[in-house]
Amino acid sequence: MKIALAGLGILAAVLVFGFGMTYYEYGVWSFFAPKVVAVQNRVFHESQQYNDGMIRDLENLRMEYLKATPEQKDALRATILHRFAGYDEDRLTPQLRSFYDSLNR
Repeated sequence: MKIALAGLGILAAVLVFGFGMTYYEYGVWSFFAPKVVAVQNRVFHESQQYNDGMIRDLENLRMEYLKATPEQKDALRATILHRFAGYDEDRLTPQLRSFYDSLNR
């Protein structure tokens, strides 16, 4: 009988320890997760691939806008301004910067 009670006590202790470690891990992760995501986001936005791809997309939008009819230009303008707004203006080429300034007027 004593052995069975000791076994149940050990089992209960293991379960409580397991639950405590899981709760602790959740607490630690919930504290550090936003910081980890912020660092990952910053690294992504500073990457060469992201910047090259964004410049290429903005150049493509500029070319579409220049080829468009006046009705199409009105429709493209909002989309183009939205895409430019999400990108750092300091990284724009001179052509894209003047294009963006002309759309903002």
